[in-house]
Amino acid sequence: MRVLFVSHMATRSGAPLLLLWLLRWLMEHECGIDPAVVLLSDGPLRPEFEALAPTVAWSQPLFQPLLERLAARLGRGQASSPAGLLEAAVKRHRPDLIYLNTLVLGQHLRGLNADPARPACLSHAHELETTLATMSTAEAVSRQLALSSAVVACAEGVRKSLHHQHGLPLDRCSVIPEFVPFSAQGHGPTAEPLVSLDGDARDPCLERLEIALENGTFVFGFAGQAIARKGFDLFPQLVRECERVFAGTPFLAVWLGASPAQEEVIVARRDLRLLQLEHRALLLPPMPTGIGVIRRYAVHGLLSREDPYPVVALEAAVAAVPTVCFRDGGGIADFVADDCGVAVDYLDLEAFATALHRLSEDPVTRRRLGLHSRAKVLQESSIDGVAPQLLACMERAVAARPRRG
Repeated sequence: MRVLFVSHMATRSGAPLLLLWLLRWLMEHECGIDPAVVLLSDGPLRPEFEALAPTVAWSQPLFQPLLERLAARLGRGQASSPAGLLEAAVKRHRPDLIYLNTLVLGQHLRGLNADPARPACLSHAHELETTLATMSTAEAVSRQLALSSAVVACAEGVRKSLHHQHGLPLDRCSVIPEFVPFSAQGHGPTAEPLVSLDGDARDPCLERLEIALENGTFVFGFAGQAIARKGFDLFPQLVRECERVFAGTPFLAVWLGASPAQEEVIVARRDLRLLQLEHRALLLPPMPTGIGVIRRYAVHGLLSREDPYPVVALEAAVAAVPTVCFRDGGGIADFVADDCGVAVDYLDLEAFATALHRLSEDPVTRRRLGLHSRAKVLQESSIDGVAPQLLACMERAVAARPRRG
């Protein structure tokens, strides 16, 4: 089965990582997949995709001469847009299935509409409505859903949202959970190694973390893009609330994924400086060994306003690190409800800080929650359990497509 896997980005973040892990598993298990990959935005994961399958990535040229632009529009040159890159890849590989790894790709699919012999399409939805509203449009979402012979939602809340907001029939959408690249035993050929920070300790940005851990300071942390949907703007306010609630007991709040040049990060650094709380917070940039940082947290925090089923919380759970999150922020609130963490009222930073403080003073409960979360994620979200379900969806989508004339 020839499959063209399409990702909107190649960043080291949720959906692109899930696609990379899935493709790696499919290749390791020799599932009869002949893959190719299209990355509609270039990024650091591109070399890892290239190691698994023929891969093309869109990089916006700073300057493209007029003759090259004309040649691209006539189909005789390099693609002049992400949509053109995708269309060229479909023509080149003639896939049986196009695997659309997010539901924000509709704007790039206009070229597929007019082709009556187009391949089957499967859309894997990792987004709730706020994300769709900010990264796509209702028209583009409708276009992608109409083209998709199968839809997979990462959580029941996503499935219901697509039904209520976009009219997707419930029977056209399967719910398959997000996953981590570990077997049910927490190891295996697809498992990422337990990363030590020793090799990175020379990096000045990690020295404060190492010193805090050596001193027995309570370290809690977050990981993700420094954007409002992830609650990054709430981070300085939470640190201020923790300073009050912890009442002088040392702590260190870490955010992994805060690119130094990003406007939101510059503003957060100023907030922390004006609040005189720089010594309580550590803003780390994205890094390949980020999982090694997350495993050093005593508690993982999720300040997201909306996050369907963030992989970082599952990665923390594998390391037996419990999560504190907001109710009504996404599926992880349901995950932690089963004695796997703590959920507090939406945007209640005082309650969030209080939950962190209580866990800092109760290592027995913290350990229990962590072990329960590890057992649950390995039982429900190991790649060995989830990947076969996704493969079966792909096979059904291809089997159900109309035969080409």
